[in-house]
Amino acid sequence: MVINEIDGIIANLHKRIIGKDKAIALQDLKKRDIPGFIKNYFDREAEKWIREESSMFLSSGRFNYDLPEVRKKFEELYEVLKNTAIFNQAKLHRVLEQAVKLQSNFLVQPERTMVQFIFRDDEVITPAEVMDSMKYFLEYEYYYKALEHYFQSNQMDTISRTKFKNFIQQLDEKALSQNTTPAAVNVATVIVGFLNLGREQQSDGLDADILVNAYQDRNLPDYVNAIKNAVSKNMNTISVAKLEGMFKSFLESGDVEAKPIKEQAVKTDYTEKTEVISTKNLSNIVSQIEDIKEEAVEEASMDSFLTEEEEEDIVLPPPPPEVKPKEEPKPAQTAAGSAADQLAAIMAKQMGQADVLEDLYKVIEDKDKKTYIKKLFKKKDKEFFDLLNQLNQINNWKDANVLIEDTFYNHEINPYQKEAIAFTDAVYTRYFPTKN
Repeated sequence: MVINEIDGIIANLHKRIIGKDKAIALQDLKKRDIPGFIKNYFDREAEKWIREESSMFLSSGRFNYDLPEVRKKFEELYEVLKNTAIFNQAKLHRVLEQAVKLQSNFLVQPERTMVQFIFRDDEVITPAEVMDSMKYFLEYEYYYKALEHYFQSNQMDTISRTKFKNFIQQLDEKALSQNTTPAAVNVATVIVGFLNLGREQQSDGLDADILVNAYQDRNLPDYVNAIKNAVSKNMNTISVAKLEGMFKSFLESGDVEAKPIKEQAVKTDYTEKTEVISTKNLSNIVSQIEDIKEEAVEEASMDSFLTEEEEEDIVLPPPPPEVKPKEEPKPAQTAAGSAADQLAAIMAKQMGQADVLEDLYKVIEDKDKKTYIKKLFKKKDKEFFDLLNQLNQINNWKDANVLIEDTFYNHEINPYQKEAIAFTDAVYTRYFPTKN
């Protein structure tokens, strides 16, 4: 998705949530006029903090925490604690960034995003774990409802990544085939509404690459080809109002401009929980999904039990001479990027970006370097250190984050893998060192 557009959304929401305040409590954040998916993501982040802290004393063995009356009291306490969770400027921005990017990935490529986010490092998980992760996704509710119905109708202890992916593919194939063109237009409408959260002026224009990715993810080859046909005619930004006419023309003639295109009225503002298909017959659709034969998942090899020993085999080179970040010449501002860039600079100042940026060779401990080389870069240490060297020369988080995302994409690294998140967080602390 266009980087400046995403930056614009993050900057706009950051300003609406916290303004110039140094910190905000979750209960106050929930009162802000911001999209539900943001409130939902912060809610889950606070729950994660509680789980992390409670695990320290729940596992002590000194008391019986399993008694129903004890559990009930703890649940009441957790709810109170959750709402008092404090997010300072830097932490809020990092969580907000994660929430917006997860939402953008999900809206454009739901299958890819769900598989990566839900399964992360695992090949097999429980249905309960699937449904818990699905609570992060408020849009396209038919996925949640379909999975809920599927698990209620089919008793299973676990589900594999392959089986889950196949289920989503069949679900979209059957659901979207009922009324494909309106559904394809609805997908574009949802995405453009989301992008308008960060635009200075509301627009129904969408980058053609976004539409190609969206229709490829949903296995709609005719609609992918229609967009590519439009691109061949130098239509790199496409009006959603024209999509229905373009699709009808292409499906009939193979040319999006074979017939005069009649524009349709399009809602361009962001709307919560917009569906792209009718969910009336969802239970019937789910019942038609064919089960796939599960391949036996290989047992964990001894490699997984010898992680530390294997990592000891990775020899780290001596750190190179410390390099000061380059002072990049300011590029000419464009209408699309100026507002986001200016707000990003203001926020960096408000959040207290470090005046002196520490060398990442010092920020990241040696044992963590070995973990990232093994788990993320498949023992290709040169590629990992090339990334560190490039990051060391970057003087702002915005550009550093873009480089990390591009590197993960080019090396097919799952950005939701725990090691990927840990690495990104470590780099973030270089720019915004905090205690929280």
